Amino acid sequence: MKTNNLIKKMKKTIISAFALLSISAFSQTKKPFIIQHCKDNMTDKEYYLSSKKLVCANAEKTKGFTITPNFKKVDDDISDNGLILLNVRIGNCDENDQLIFLFEDDSKITLTSWNKFNCEGNAYFQTTDEEYKFLSTKLIKSIRFVNGYKYDTLTYNLKSTEKDFFVNAYNNYEIKEVSCND
Repeated sequence: MKTNNLIKKMKKTIISAFALLSISAFSQTKKPFIIQHCKDNMTDKEYYLSSKKLVCANAEKTKGFTITPNFKKVDDDISDNGLILLNVRIGNCDENDQLIFLFEDDSKITLTSWNKFNCEGNAYFQTTDEEYKFLSTKLIKSIRFVNGYKYDTLTYNLKSTEKDFFVNAYNNYEIKEVSCND
């Protein structure tokens, strides 16, 4: 009889532990990354726009850059369409800029911008399948932007809450319909 009571108590304890673990895991689930979809009625073109960007700045907040993932639709799936970067006060014009990603496992990738010379702070980066795989599966330790015109740089060490920015953007997204015609 004591054995049956002991087994019942153990079952209750195990069930309670699993319930707590489930609640804990559920409460730590990240909110989905929102991708805004709109169709331009005038041109019939469709756009998939990121609702968030990764903001990277120096400690004084005097210079920095933002990285926005870009998306496209391929067949019935949403796919990576490169990265859009806007830099502030890191060189005065942009050409052949580089983005260097250092991951938590100390692997790294280097992307080179493909856009033409401009002095608006814009840089556009395309990713290969392998680079996309790294961004979509690995946590990022730091990112360095290198201005290809003046060779000014800024290295940004990601906060713990930012390290999975691209993993979340590429794997945990929700599409929200918005209007293009406003």
